[in-house]
Parts: sequence; C-alpha cells; structure tokens
Amino acid sequence: MPEASRILLRLRAPGGPTAGLAATVVQDVLGRPLGELVEGRVLAEAVREGLVALTASDAATQRIIERVEGATAALVAEERPLGKLVPPPLADGVRALARLHATPSHDALLKLLDRAPIQRMIRAQVIETLAAFGRKAASPVAESSLARGLGGISKRALGQIASGPGALSRVANAVSNEVERQVEKRATDFADTAVAGILAGVVDQATDTSRRDEQAAVRIAVIDGLLEMSGAELAGLAPGHAPSQVDAVRSALQAWVCLPDFVAHVEAVIAAVIAADVARPVGDLLADFELRDTVEKHATRAVERAIARLVAGDAFERWLNDLLADG
Repeated sequence: MPEASRILLRLRAPGGPTAGLAATVVQDVLGRPLGELVEGRVLAEAVREGLVALTASDAATQRIIERVEGATAALVAEERPLGKLVPPPLADGVRALARLHATPSHDALLKLLDRAPIQRMIRAQVIETLAAFGRKAASPVAESSLARGLGGISKRALGQIASGPGALSRVANAVSNEVERQVEKRATDFADTAVAGILAGVVDQATDTSRRDEQAAVRIAVIDGLLEMSGAELAGLAPGHAPSQVDAVRSALQAWVCLPDFVAHVEAVIAAVIAADVARPVGDLLADFELRDTVEKHATRAVERAIARLVAGDAFERWLNDLLADG
C-alpha cells in the first residue's frame, strides 16, 4: 500500500491521529495572543462586504421579511404567558436584579424624557383628565358629596350658635375639619381618576392608527434623547452596585444550568430556531442572504492563515513525525 494511502487510512480511523491533531490545533490557538488571531482590519472588511451584499439584495431582504413574519406568527400562535416559557431560575434572576437599588439620575432621566412630542402627548391627556374631573365636580348639589357634607354641617352649626357664643369656636373647628376631610376625599378621587385616565389615554394614543405621526415623533424624541447623552449621563440611567448585579446573574445562571431538563430545553430551542433549514447546506443558507461569496472568501483566508500558523509550530511538527514514525 502506498505511503499516502496508509496515512489516509490511519487518519480516517475512529479515534486515530485526528484526535491528537485537534488537540494540537486547540492548544495552538489558546497559546497565541488575541491580536494575532483577531485582525481588526480583516474583520472590519469582512463585515463591510457582508453588509454591502446583504443590503443591496432584494432577495435577501425578502428572506429576512419571511423569517421575521415566521417568528411573529410563532409568537401569535403561542398562547402561554411568557412566565411559562422562561425557566423559573431566570425569571427569579430578573426579579432579583429588579430588586437591587438602582435609582436613575434625575438630570439624565429628565434629559431623556423632557421632549416636546412627549410633553404634547402627556399634556393632551392631562387636560382631558382635568376636564373630566371638572365635569364630575361641577355636578348638581344633590350629587356632590362635598356640598352634602357642608350642607349637613351648616345645619348643625346653626343649632350650636343658638345655644350660645361659646359654641362659635366649636363651629369653626367643625367646619374646618369637615372642609379638610371633604377636600382630601376629593383629592383622592381626583388622583384615582387622573392615574386611570392618563394611563388609559396614553395607551389610546400609542395604539391609535390615526396618530402614527405623533407616535413616530415620540419614538424619535426618545432616540434623540439617547443620542444626545454623554457616556456619564447614559450610565446615570442605570446605576447600580456591580458586584450585586453580577452575583444576581451568576446565581440565576447556576440555578438554571442545574435543572435536570436544561440540555433538553436548550436543545429544543435550537431545534425550533433551525427547523426550517436543518437539512440544507450552510452554503445554500448563506446564499439566501447573498453572503456565501463573502463568507467563503474571508473564511478561506482565515483558515489558510490558521493552517499556516499551525504548521509553522513545533507542536505540529512533532505530531507529523509521530504519525509518519508509526506508519
């Protein structure tokens, strides 16, 4: 048998020299500086070419639309609440993060939200809520709890005044207390009406298809607010104690990966994501998005450089000598 055939036979044998080669490749990668493995300019060129190809292709755009619509349809068909889909340890971890003290910066939050479109939306709803409460408060005397309360106490006051001058102070106190009680009650009524009305009104405005221009203006205002923030202001929106935050995430992940069905659950998610393309070659999938040529070119260059680095090292030379010696 020719030498090449014997070597190829050995390489194809299960558990043969390929295991040693794999270990050699991994150790070679782990022993090299990151800057040698990740070349910024080469990666940036690959990203640029990929985005150019992706955004210039109508076919790729259609493929993206189909996948977005497919994901949306899957969400619509899912009737279970999100809490039933998210593993309990992860949900608990999110709650733990939410419980941590993280009060945003007053100035940063005001800069983000104090925008004309947002002000107009809230102003319109506040005016409507005040008008509705005003109509309620201006109802006939017989329907007004404030008027009824004061009317009742006025009758009692007349009786006390008739009993002598010493009762005047008691009348004044009684009237004052009743007015305060009625005002507090009306203030509570207004607060309840305002909260419910403003919330309902904001939702109505956000979902009214005839107000799409205003809705877009609010979204743009929030984005502009974010873009105008400095790094310090942006960090001020989500301050917190980093060790506590990291510990909360770590605890949640630890509890999640220890679940007996962790592997099965993740496997099911992966299977669902790739279900439509599981039997297709990767090249065909990339071609759908006009990315095959770009990925093939840059991947070939990357693998070529990786092979060149590998074969130039002493570890590969030892592996090859061992393979030939055993032949």
